[in-house]
Amino acid sequence: MINESMTKEERFRAAISLDPVDRHPVFPILVTTAARLYGIKQAEAWRDHNVARESLIKCFHEFEFDYGTKPNYYWPMLPGKQCTAPIRILIPGKQLDEDDLYQVDEKVLFSREDYHKIAALGWNGFWDEHYEKISKKTLSEFTLQQKRTNQIYLDDMKICEKEGVPTFLGIAVDSVLMAFSLCRTLNGFTRDLYEVPDLVEKAMEASCDDLISNAIQVCKNNGKNVAFTVLERGSGFYYRLPIFERFEWPFLQRYVDAFVSEGITPWLHFDTDWGMNLPYLTKLPKKKCVCDLDGTTDIFKAKEILKDHMCISGDVPASLLTLGKPEEVEAYCKKLIDEVGEGGGFMLTTGCECPIDAKPENLRAMIETGKSYRGKKGRVKEQQPEAKKRDDSKKIELAGELAQFVVKLNFNDVLGKVDQALEEGVAPLQILNDCRAGMDQVGELYSTGEYFLSELMMSANIFKKVVARLEPLLLMEGGNESIGKVVIATPKGDIHDIGKDIVATLFKVCGFEIYDLGVDVQPQKIVEAVERTDAKIVAMSALITPTFESMKKTMDLFEERDLRDGRYVIIGGGPTTRAVKDYVGADAQTLDPKEGVNWCRDFVRGISDE
Repeated sequence: MINESMTKEERFRAAISLDPVDRHPVFPILVTTAARLYGIKQAEAWRDHNVARESLIKCFHEFEFDYGTKPNYYWPMLPGKQCTAPIRILIPGKQLDEDDLYQVDEKVLFSREDYHKIAALGWNGFWDEHYEKISKKTLSEFTLQQKRTNQIYLDDMKICEKEGVPTFLGIAVDSVLMAFSLCRTLNGFTRDLYEVPDLVEKAMEASCDDLISNAIQVCKNNGKNVAFTVLERGSGFYYRLPIFERFEWPFLQRYVDAFVSEGITPWLHFDTDWGMNLPYLTKLPKKKCVCDLDGTTDIFKAKEILKDHMCISGDVPASLLTLGKPEEVEAYCKKLIDEVGEGGGFMLTTGCECPIDAKPENLRAMIETGKSYRGKKGRVKEQQPEAKKRDDSKKIELAGELAQFVVKLNFNDVLGKVDQALEEGVAPLQILNDCRAGMDQVGELYSTGEYFLSELMMSANIFKKVVARLEPLLLMEGGNESIGKVVIATPKGDIHDIGKDIVATLFKVCGFEIYDLGVDVQPQKIVEAVERTDAKIVAMSALITPTFESMKKTMDLFEERDLRDGRYVIIGGGPTTRAVKDYVGADAQTLDPKEGVNWCRDFVRGISDE
């Protein structure tokens, strides 16, 4: 082990201010892992916060990492509606099975018309009036519960620190964009940004200062001066830069300036790929913030951009801790220390939450490497392969206005044009093919980086409406012949559907017949659907690591029932990698929906050509 000459608090503060350290801080961001490591079911940890806290303390002492971040990641969670969107959590033992991972049940919490009210009342004033409408609790009941859970949080913190577990997290606060997106759902909020942007902006302006002041007050109440700021949906993964510059960046600057002025460290948690947004972070106060990455953003590129400006935290991937070997974890951690840790300003942490099913030997390898490996001095840096340049998008012939409206994402114009074409006697199949041509061009623009996920979502919404309008007419005419059948699902353990729904729509655009089984689907149900339909394509989506096991069980059932041969199985979603593909036994893995659908189309074409 490295001869340590700093306290954990000194090391933590030195890393943030880019000062020299005896070694880099190392800790997993533990949420659910500790209970699982000791055979405690998730439902038990949710029912009794003492059980959850004690498992975290036990894990801290066994693995000897640096910080506990927060004294209890189960009940009570950090205080509710005024710092985050008041979303519903699906809890193991209640809405979920006893040992399932908790899930966010994303529902519409206010309507588009409510933006006017938020602009007038602000975030706090709106929820004071609106909260009872979406909850079984009265506002007074909620306030009493919040006061009680805040006290329990303080009591838990004292217990942890008495047990030698230092904690630093004062508050978790949504960015303004994140809060609004969760309240409206990603799909609904994206449409709002395109269709009523001025209205959204006014409501966000009226909410920003409330969210900031709420977070500052909670930090003052518990004496901890780190604000974990939840960012995700403003990234270049979802939106092009003009949207980021208008609806995320100015509010993030206000957050950071306000927190820093109060002596609070902004811990900026960047889920998804923020690569194109990283240069903006150099405009934030120097040596005052933490850039916390989840394994999706290129952390080595982040170091090049932020090396003299901001501490970087991350980013041991969930898939590596879940499926990798200790030597692979050690090698990756050494690479992080060598490259991202060079010159200081680095904390070795998990990429987002430590996965619930992390192997204990992998967790140990991460922590022991961080505590014992100094890094190479004066090494010759490995040459990184040049990023593959995307080809120019293929220009698809867009003969009519309808296809052009689709490409321009003119929702109302497309639907109006469809109705007009039907009145003029245009064949429903021709209308559908015109829309498909527009959708193909949207897919090409996405593949080349000119369009982003938000444009895919908008076009998917448009196409769904068109199909709903035309499908009865197509069935009457017997047109729209399928090129193949697809069974698509989010397997057991995961209730996320956004990625699955986009891919399902792109399959329809391509001419596939879709059997969408929904979310949280048992492996048996997926296999039965394939038996029933004889689908040659199986597509599975995952946004959390427990779904890997469901995918693997599905593949094992295919083998047992002699259903594997002649089928193409593709997986996708944030935590999936090639290693996950190999573990599951799938044929392909991608994070690009258009690319994946193209591979499936090529597969069925190959079958038909034989």
